[in-house]
Amino acid sequence: MKSFLLKYKYHFLIIFVGLCCLEVLNFLLQLDKQTLIYGDCSNYLESAQKMYLKFTGHYYRPMLMAFITGIPYLFGSSDAGIFKWSLLVNIFCWLCTSVLLFEILKQFVKESLAFTFAILPFFMLGSIILNFHLLTENIFVFFIMLSFYLMFQYYKTTEFWYLSFSVSLFLSSMLIKPASKFIAIFITLFFIKEFIKNYKSKSMIFIYGSLLMITIQVVGMKAQYGDFTISYIDGVTYHNYICSKAECFKHGKEYNQINNPREQYLFSLDFTDQKIAALEDLQHQIRTNFSNLVKAYFSDVIENSKTGNGCIEELKNHENKEYFTFWKAFFFDITKWQNRFFTLLAVLLSTFFLYKNFRKEKGYFFVAFFIAYIIILSGISCGQGDRFHLVTFPFVILLLVKYLSEIKRIKPFFEPLQK
Repeated sequence: MKSFLLKYKYHFLIIFVGLCCLEVLNFLLQLDKQTLIYGDCSNYLESAQKMYLKFTGHYYRPMLMAFITGIPYLFGSSDAGIFKWSLLVNIFCWLCTSVLLFEILKQFVKESLAFTFAILPFFMLGSIILNFHLLTENIFVFFIMLSFYLMFQYYKTTEFWYLSFSVSLFLSSMLIKPASKFIAIFITLFFIKEFIKNYKSKSMIFIYGSLLMITIQVVGMKAQYGDFTISYIDGVTYHNYICSKAECFKHGKEYNQINNPREQYLFSLDFTDQKIAALEDLQHQIRTNFSNLVKAYFSDVIENSKTGNGCIEELKNHENKEYFTFWKAFFFDITKWQNRFFTLLAVLLSTFFLYKNFRKEKGYFFVAFFIAYIIILSGISCGQGDRFHLVTFPFVILLLVKYLSEIKRIKPFFEPLQK
């Protein structure tokens, strides 16, 4: 037992630090006392209800997120139980993300230093806040971090099952967050020769399982709503955000996400017509309003790079504590500056590693590509605070430590002890 505790002491310490950070923020901001269902949460609850209670799919939220979210329904849970379960799942994924980050970092820096950097995500307040909401971010980050951990193991050992499991998680992630489908397809195509060569391998079950889930999702959407698609959320997003903002710029109006007449029009259509109308509108904007579309895009990226956590602004002082207002404003400002600092780091480090590793070490290239992909894609939407960019922050830390470990002047301080 003693040897077990010594072997995994850093893992237990990481979990302990994470839970302490969670409880401190919970105490100061009364996070577990809040009753507001934020933004997209109702959609995710509805998707779980459809899967477990009505045996149907959701038009915007894919099946894997619905499956994870709705498990308590199997045991007769109420809707309130789903939110409690979501908190546990989010905390688990949030903690395990840092444990996986530690496992990756300790491959090229000292364990004590890997521990120091692995607990940094616990001080990114936006992620702590999102633990208390029925949202995808912390689950998605865990999936991607596990994918990269397995990918690094593959490059280290050349064992195929690591690669198969890694890519299957990327593929599965599009059933949690549909926006990840393009990077999942890119990575799958990059390793396609390996998969063809090993198509009879037992380890291919991971890939086949993910492809089966995706097939069930798109066929189910076709049968229920009329289109072979993962989700209808992509068209709704670019129509109601970037295209609507471009139209406002064109007519000299201020964009307002609430009471958007274009949004009301789109939601008046059935889902197939929503998809068609959104695509036609995008094509029309590109042809006739391209300069304002570009302006709207960069406006969105800048907004997503500098805003704080929107959930904090909605918090209520249910216990009437005197200190609540101060800490609410203070932590909101912290999330704002954390977003700005880590987004800047994300841009610099992803650019550096994309350039440096284009023809070399593919593991870090893919991490940099993922970071750049998320930031570039964030330009299609706005009004969500730091939700878009904070999913990149743990991966920014990974690249930061790798970069510092390669700087000659400080390299000796980062090198792991020889075993």
